[in-house]
Amino acid sequence: MRYAVLFALLLIVFAPLVSAQEVGYYPDQGAFLRFLESNASYTVIAGDETWAKAWAYYIDEKLLTIKSHGNDTLVLVGNVQNNELIASLWDRTGLPTEDSFLPSIIVLNNTVLITGSEENIYLTERAFEGLWNPSIGSIAVAILISMVVILIFLLFLSVDESHAGSFYLLSVILFFMWYLTAERPKLTEEFLRYLLQALKFSVGDSPSSPLSAMMGAVFRVVPPIEENMILVHWILVLLILSFSFYLAPKRSRELGFIAFGLAFVAPMFRRSLENVSGSAFGLAAFLIVLAIISNVTFSPERWKALVQTFLLSVFTLLAIGVNPYLVLIPIAFVIAFPKRYLRNYTYLLITAAGVLIMYLEFGIPVRISNGTTPESLSMIKTFLMESALAVVSVLYAIGSKKSIKMKGQTAFLLLMTLIYLPIALFVPNLFPYCFVLLAALTVRLLHSLSS
Repeated sequence: MRYAVLFALLLIVFAPLVSAQEVGYYPDQGAFLRFLESNASYTVIAGDETWAKAWAYYIDEKLLTIKSHGNDTLVLVGNVQNNELIASLWDRTGLPTEDSFLPSIIVLNNTVLITGSEENIYLTERAFEGLWNPSIGSIAVAILISMVVILIFLLFLSVDESHAGSFYLLSVILFFMWYLTAERPKLTEEFLRYLLQALKFSVGDSPSSPLSAMMGAVFRVVPPIEENMILVHWILVLLILSFSFYLAPKRSRELGFIAFGLAFVAPMFRRSLENVSGSAFGLAAFLIVLAIISNVTFSPERWKALVQTFLLSVFTLLAIGVNPYLVLIPIAFVIAFPKRYLRNYTYLLITAAGVLIMYLEFGIPVRISNGTTPESLSMIKTFLMESALAVVSVLYAIGSKKSIKMKGQTAFLLLMTLIYLPIALFVPNLFPYCFVLLAALTVRLLHSLSS
């Protein structure tokens, strides 16, 4: 344990300077590092406001990975306005009162103050991000889940005489090489805001977004520390890889390796998964939706079809909850599969009801910008360069066919691509979804040339 702590402290010392610039330290960062290195026990005392209690929950669980509870050191979370102990000790810091509303780590004798406001307290996470001490239980559960996922997909992809199982195994090996060689993901600032919202929900406040509600529900039973979130992040990436094989036609699952490759070969797509930002959850839900639509033959029996439609609606709502722009999925589905009226109406009704509930609970989550920015223009250029192989393949396949049936899976993927590529010009976080759509469409069109 001691060596793990010392190693983690070295990571903090050599962390990027941007982290130190975001968080203020008093008297200096070294004082905080000495507190972390010491054997002193701690007790966390939060301010009266919900956000302070929420962040104190994170601080308590994070310190518990290297320390034990006790009375040696008080760790106070909040500011002079909501934490009476911080207010009583503030004069000892010699700092202006307004500084207690800035994200800071202040070390006094046997007392550590973690200050800020609801708008910035989450930035103090940067002072702890170098600590990496996952519990044996968390690692064991993550390994077990990963092995179960791999074995299930390997089993189902190896049932026929194709080479899909072998290609899937090769993809998993590439995944583990990426995991072993990549830097440990960090929590993006946008995700940290969601984290604070989720923690507020976990301590009893109302959720402010669908993602924060889902995360907050999990945090009531799972410690909200970086170790657990990063392990979940990698499991979600594994699911994205695995469901890529179900974007290919049933009789040619091995082509899923091409779908996987076309997406993951793009640096822009991989960058969207390098850090914990919520995109992995959204993409995983999106891949599951595409996999269901591309593979499920809806049963003529009403109750079975209802169950299948309900599952499709649930994963669609999960995807919409993370990325509200995906609300157009049901419309594209109904256009591409027009004849099953009962199924289509049920799908539209369930998803519309779910979206309405999210709207009433959380309000309008996004707004389309009025124009492109220099950053988005650069992303557009990068996207076109990195998706060139898929775009050329799609154009070649379309040019080689006399006609494309405007119904079914291929039509659905083509319609989704035509819808979301223009929207991505104004909403750059949709580009990873466009990589997936283009990869799936390429595989479907190329397969149709040989049939």
